Amino acid sequence: MIQQKTLDRLVLQNLINTYAFETQQGRVIDIEQQDAQQKQLSQGKPILEFTLEPLNVTMAVTLDKVSKLGQHRLADTPFILQEESWKKLTPVSVAALIIEDLACRQNNDAVQNGIILDSNGVMKRWIESYEGLKTILEHRNDEMDDIIKEDLNFIETEQNLIYGHAMHPTPKGRAGFYDKQWAQYSPETKSQTQLHYWLVDPKYIAEDYVDGDSISTTLKEKLIENSGDTNISNYQNALLKQYPNYKLLPLHPWQAKFLQQQDWYQRLLEHGELFDIGEMGWYLHPTTSVRTLASFKAPWMFKVSLSVAITNSVRINSSKECYRGMYACRIWRSDYGKQLKTQYPTVEVLNDPAWIALTIDGSIVDETICILRDNPFDAKSSITNLASLSQDHPMRLTNRFATLFEAIHKRTNEPLPQIARQWFDTYLTVAFVPLIQMYYQHGFGFEVHQQNSLIELKDGYPTKFWARDNQGFGYIAEYAAALIDANPQLINEAECVIPEDFADSRVTYYLVGNSIFGLITAIARTGLVSEELLLEQFKQCLQTLEQQFPHRSLFDLLLRSPTLPFKGNLLTRLYALDELTAPVETQSVYVEIPNPLVAG
Repeated sequence: MIQQKTLDRLVLQNLINTYAFETQQGRVIDIEQQDAQQKQLSQGKPILEFTLEPLNVTMAVTLDKVSKLGQHRLADTPFILQEESWKKLTPVSVAALIIEDLACRQNNDAVQNGIILDSNGVMKRWIESYEGLKTILEHRNDEMDDIIKEDLNFIETEQNLIYGHAMHPTPKGRAGFYDKQWAQYSPETKSQTQLHYWLVDPKYIAEDYVDGDSISTTLKEKLIENSGDTNISNYQNALLKQYPNYKLLPLHPWQAKFLQQQDWYQRLLEHGELFDIGEMGWYLHPTTSVRTLASFKAPWMFKVSLSVAITNSVRINSSKECYRGMYACRIWRSDYGKQLKTQYPTVEVLNDPAWIALTIDGSIVDETICILRDNPFDAKSSITNLASLSQDHPMRLTNRFATLFEAIHKRTNEPLPQIARQWFDTYLTVAFVPLIQMYYQHGFGFEVHQQNSLIELKDGYPTKFWARDNQGFGYIAEYAAALIDANPQLINEAECVIPEDFADSRVTYYLVGNSIFGLITAIARTGLVSEELLLEQFKQCLQTLEQQFPHRSLFDLLLRSPTLPFKGNLLTRLYALDELTAPVETQSVYVEIPNPLVAG
């Protein structure tokens, strides 16, 4: 039985934090600063209070944890001040007031630019996310403490991102899944599924494979070789033997059903050019992205197109992502890549060495693209994405960092505050510093937000960092000239060469604002060290890097600018932008936030 209060608090926490951060509206009022009316509400806790337009409504919510970096932990759901007393509203009413306020504040700019704001769409996605989180809590309520265990493997941590991106208003929005499908295909419900396969005449298939001639042929061989794990029926096996030259195309089972509506599907089926042979193969677990599936038994992970709107975007692979993954893989597996691994031994990339898709009239059907990803992890390795590691326990004032630090303390007898600071310093050494060095020494830019940042833990500390998802890999024109000259396809086909000023803003948000600041908040949540102390520790790291790379605009931005660019996920949703299809310069709304590294 889920606790309704927990559900309501969590869904409003994301919305309120994103609203307050992106608009810089509202103020945190400590108990010492509260008047009698505010103390009546707060019961000895800080409150976050703001005035909402256009109704001029005062809304306030009590806080269990205050974050200088915007990720407050709510103690309750909000109240509004009405006739000199505090009234509690339903979550839907609170959401409606906040979204209406945001639309009101943005309306003039939108009208001037001929933009129609999508308030209804934001509300719809928020309700969908609410229902999604409800489904998660129903499935995981009795085992929630599992998410903060010391020893967790890759698949377990991929399934443990309970309430999602901390600064996203609708982190569990998956428009397109019905109730049963939501539970059937989501990582947080610990689901697993097989891929759905089509057997297709080769003239309708496009593919590429770094390690061989045909990924379809290799995939077929792997499925047959591992028949004990791949569950191929007699019917499926007979078709594979009857049509040895036909290509296997893997699809997400939801996507396979969705694509049956297409005219070309019926045409190919009727002409015997496509056989819909159904689900088979390894049982795969959806990872945090929902549409990438993994198993410790499978030779690859599978990143499949999924025509479902997950957070801000419909998650359909594109041909440029295929090319981007192939060229990145070739670079990392070349002699140049081997030198990179020697130079930066703690950093790895999860490469995408192959892809396969259907073509109709000579054009790739993006909705059918399957990208195959390296699968280096096993069940014994302690691998975690930063997002799962950094989240609060939904019901208790703790997180996995508290568990890890206590375990380290028991092994070493070192003071807990020292362990917390050392953990952060180790992460900076293992991940952040080499990523910045690669940025300037080789022109590699990674949009590694917390969900795409993987770390291996040994004795509780990070020892290796993996960047995943080539969608966020870029090459900085000013620093990667030789590499770009040798691989001109990075410009035209992969479309991943970017100028330094653009790269600076993206690194500032993804690597610093999302990953590092989120990590700082999570470590500070243990109560062992403050956000301020960790920010100072990070600032010293940046100053050391600036000595190595002087006169670089990124350090001017991070160390001296009064504000920093930050992606506004709530505003991006209000402006109805799709981050996968819009031009890269306008695919998201960015706002300026006070720079916590220079603020007093």
